[in-house]
Amino acid sequence: MPSLTPYLLTADVGGTNSRMGLYSIDSTEPLVVKYYRNEDCLTQKEDGIFEKNVIVPFLQHCWDSNSDLKPLDGVDIIACLAIAGPVRDNAVWMSNLHNIVIDGNAIVNQTHVKNGPYMERIRVCKVINDFVAQGYGCLTLTPTEMVELNPGSFDKMDSQGPKVCVGAGTGLGQCFLTPDSQGRYTCFASEGGHVEWAPRNALEIELWNYLRNKFSYRSRLSVERVVSGPGLANVYEFLAFKFPDRIDPKVHAEFEKETDLKGKVVAVNATKGSLCLQAMEIMMGAYGSEAGSAAIKFIPTGGLFVTGGLTPKNIKFIEGQDSPFMKAYNDKGRVNPILGYVPAFAVLTEDLGVRGAHKCAVLEYESYLKGESPSRGKSNSTWKSGELGHWIQIGLAAIAGVSLTLLAQRKRR
Repeated sequence: MPSLTPYLLTADVGGTNSRMGLYSIDSTEPLVVKYYRNEDCLTQKEDGIFEKNVIVPFLQHCWDSNSDLKPLDGVDIIACLAIAGPVRDNAVWMSNLHNIVIDGNAIVNQTHVKNGPYMERIRVCKVINDFVAQGYGCLTLTPTEMVELNPGSFDKMDSQGPKVCVGAGTGLGQCFLTPDSQGRYTCFASEGGHVEWAPRNALEIELWNYLRNKFSYRSRLSVERVVSGPGLANVYEFLAFKFPDRIDPKVHAEFEKETDLKGKVVAVNATKGSLCLQAMEIMMGAYGSEAGSAAIKFIPTGGLFVTGGLTPKNIKFIEGQDSPFMKAYNDKGRVNPILGYVPAFAVLTEDLGVRGAHKCAVLEYESYLKGESPSRGKSNSTWKSGELGHWIQIGLAAIAGVSLTLLAQRKRR
């Protein structure tokens, strides 16, 4: 068991900012928090750029600004980095940010950066998808931070049941959690927001065709194109095309002028009888339908949690059995009774990502104490790309050899 003083290092890295936090092991409140603008720090694809320009400066800031911290040579740092992007082999490729790679194993092993005492103190570095952090954040929720979507949901929760998290914001994230034999939950990533969207009435079939043409898709359209902030803008754009006589010139001019926050313009102007309100109802119906689909896929008796930035801001379209969200959620035909077993909640807090990164760091620390952490570096690292490529080549060669043998046998027959 480590005898040094432990600290937890967390990061919530999005497309715009990297929010860094340092925690003592016995507190959920950070000792130090600092934001870094990605456009200033992560300017190009370069090995170790995140370590050089964010981790090292942040840790230096922590020890320079907080005299209560233990001397650096007497500490262990356990890190969890929640990053927007797909994670593989404890590394993430930030496709929307120069394809920068942030590699947890390289951080622990100082493969890319050997920068004084700070990097040397990092014993574990776990890299997770930013929505996995949302899932771990769900483990920290209190009843006052949630609204029941199905009556009696709090009483129905199974403390050992699987959990599902679905959340719309800039995109549509999904993840699920399952417990081990000791009741400790592990969160698994998903790209469920990119499954096909199914229109549910004649108008939505027109919307499907409109967006399919807009995005040059031949046969499919993902749920995220409708259920997200940009998705809400897509729905309004279609309605404005379909019903030009109902356009509010002032609102439409504001919508056209905006770039990244077109969906916010629609939400703010969702007044009775407006195209914006109709767009909200369509988007929220699609949101509820996808949440209901997640419920019948996973049957999360431990809870289905509707998170994301759009949820607390638009709760009036979500809660209540007559809301657009819940009408679509419950519209599952002959399998609708399954939903009666699923406790469902709308989450009102928006800091789940930060809390989830901290929760994950705590779990990594517990594993580290037991010598179980898979994110400790060389001794327990996952496949390296070179090793994986080597075995793939061997496998392909074997397959080719078998294929040639079978072909020769067929020719002899």
